[in-house]
Amino acid sequence: MVKIKILIEEKYKILVCLFFMVFLLIGIFIFKDFGMTWDDQAQRDYGVTVIRYVMEGDQELLNIKNKYHGPFFTMLLTVIEKILHLTDSRYIYLMRHLVTFLLFYTSVFFFYRLCKYRFNSWKIGLLGSLFLILSPRIFAHSFYNPKDLPFLSMFIISIYTLVSYLNRKTLPRAAIHALICALLIDIRILGIIVPLFTVIFLFADLLIIKPIKIKNKKIIGSFLLYMALLISFTILFWPTLWENPVYHFIEAFKEMSRYPWIGSMLYLGDYISSLRVPWHYIPIWILVTTPLLYTALFLIGCFSVIKLLFKNPKQCYINRRDDLIFILWFFLPLASIIILKSVVHDAWRHMLFIYPPIVILSLEGLIYLSKSIKIKFKGLSYRVINIIFILIIASSLIHTAQFMIRYHPHQNVYFNILAGKNMKEVKNSFELDYWGLSYRQALEYILKNDKDKVIKIYVANACGWYNSLILPSDDRKRLVYVKRDSLDEAKYFISNYRWHKDEYPYEDEYFSIKIGGTKIMVVYRL
Repeated sequence: MVKIKILIEEKYKILVCLFFMVFLLIGIFIFKDFGMTWDDQAQRDYGVTVIRYVMEGDQELLNIKNKYHGPFFTMLLTVIEKILHLTDSRYIYLMRHLVTFLLFYTSVFFFYRLCKYRFNSWKIGLLGSLFLILSPRIFAHSFYNPKDLPFLSMFIISIYTLVSYLNRKTLPRAAIHALICALLIDIRILGIIVPLFTVIFLFADLLIIKPIKIKNKKIIGSFLLYMALLISFTILFWPTLWENPVYHFIEAFKEMSRYPWIGSMLYLGDYISSLRVPWHYIPIWILVTTPLLYTALFLIGCFSVIKLLFKNPKQCYINRRDDLIFILWFFLPLASIIILKSVVHDAWRHMLFIYPPIVILSLEGLIYLSKSIKIKFKGLSYRVINIIFILIIASSLIHTAQFMIRYHPHQNVYFNILAGKNMKEVKNSFELDYWGLSYRQALEYILKNDKDKVIKIYVANACGWYNSLILPSDDRKRLVYVKRDSLDEAKYFISNYRWHKDEYPYEDEYFSIKIGGTKIMVVYRL
């Protein structure tokens, strides 16, 4: 047994490679299964508009509503589309979903490196990566969310480069960190948080750790290089800023906190306006959609760090600086959204980037509990308690994995028991498939089982049409969408219950998708 442990430690890189190889293969195997969101086409059109501005000088970019959206990732996708000469919408959106996943996959590797460094353990690094992957909503979004998941992915990478730069404040590390931060900002302007962290912790290092004066000059020099490159790269990869960088950046920042979206969202059983979201909206959504194990460990992890901070702030900073970064990573954006009363859309997808620190601090809580058990119990009692502890963690992970496998590709509808004792209660309190991804499976079912050459359908909202774009060309040609005033002409009525949590007054149910026995998608034959 001892020899096996030694061999594993010596060859752990092979296990890490196998872990990431399996994850990559799973992603490549299933990326084709996911449907389309409300944002897919809009983001693609925006990317095309930006590229036209860059390549042809087309001024349309400066006049559109979403000109201040971060363009970098959608620009990248548009460039790939042009390089591959993709013209059919099915292959365009499949490519976009694959690249979105590949960016997330890359970020999970950096997350592993971040956890491995923080806890000085490749095992904890892999466990953290597994926690992140076995997060049903994050996993689902990593294939189709064209804005929030690229932002989460790049945020992870930027925190890794921040920690790397703070550990060794060299010019190359400053340059790399500046590039990553610029790309982050150019995906969503809220990424400016990481440069803010950089300033705070860099000068805290100078004040608290107090390096010698010679090093002080080098540190300040590296910081000046960082700021110069950060500004340059941010402007370079955000074409809207080219003509008047200061003015347009300020306008983009103003828009960030009060983005003009007016809509209603189901929350705790009532439909609320996006302009009047209660302060607890995001915290409650995080609470009911995160596996309970992670939440419990996260709270314990936060307690352990904050306890040490109050006990000896200076020593806590010196020994646990990275934990303070993770604490700020979670709480600062959350507090800013609540204080500024920012407009948020559908659940907490705009705040998904604060999920990784939940995972990291849950690892902190796990280690804290493990050490506490070791201190309080000895001999047989320790072994028994430790086995129970391990079984609780393993059973939680297995339960989460079972949900993800059983309800694939609808992991985005995951809720824990805090949302309701069953999915029927959850459906009455919260939006389920608010982005309409399940329309794809409904359309595919109709096309497979109805042999008519032309099929007239009515969809409850626009996402029912968007999902046709990812279907094969011949299938798309068979579908004819009718308007509400021509509903009598439709053969099928399709809905994902968006803004309509109750059942419909139709009798002939042709197809439905159920999660936990509750419908998230329904097709009626009229």
